[in-house]
Amino acid sequence: MKRAGYLQRNGLTVLDEEGIPREIVELRIHGATLGMRLAGLHDLLSGGFSASVERIRQNWMQYLDGTAGNASISRSGRALNIELVNGDRFTLSLDSLRAVLSRDERFAPIAELPPRASQNIPRDHTITEYSGLFSPRYQVRRAGGEMAA
Repeated sequence: MKRAGYLQRNGLTVLDEEGIPREIVELRIHGATLGMRLAGLHDLLSGGFSASVERIRQNWMQYLDGTAGNASISRSGRALNIELVNGDRFTLSLDSLRAVLSRDERFAPIAELPPRASQNIPRDHTITEYSGLFSPRYQVRRAGGEMAA
């Protein structure tokens, strides 16, 4: 894993889709600015399934501009995994995240995970696609001498 960026809590408030100011934690990943709502992150850490990672845009003020991915706790319970909609995956330690949230640390490093292996498992196919050509013994004669499979 190589370093991809950092997470910080700097008291940044951004406008959500309804124009309400929300406090977020800022994610800087490969130069892109993303954010997670602080309330959603606290819900995730207290037993939730996932939290939304959102794009941050700058106009006259910073505002949330749609979902960029999801964050969830790893199976081991030691890391926060971030999966973006473009397939990129990142991780950071839950201990360092909690230190940032409690303001003991200024930032938490984010590491890039390798891409998932593509799974070429065929789905929703009929058995005839795997059996090759029908053998003559399975052909049934129709009326008029035509052969049908």
